[in-house]
Amino acid sequence: MNPLSPQQVRDLARFVALTRDRELNCSECRDAAGELAERRLAGLPLDTTLERVEHHLQLCPECTEEFRALERVLREST
Repeated sequence: MNPLSPQQVRDLARFVALTRDRELNCSECRDAAGELAERRLAGLPLDTTLERVEHHLQLCPECTEEFRALERVLREST
């Protein structure tokens, strides 16, 4: 097994530090992403579930990419 690079160690430490007792999985994140995007665009407050979606987006590049695409589409349609 290859040792981790210093950057990989920093990334791993960041992810561990951000971990919470209750994490959303990608499916749960995608299910609520539309509501998060709409509320952000409208400047509305977020409930606990949507705060968890934001947290998941900090950790998951795949969901973040999909979410950014969704936000772009919503901004263009308004």
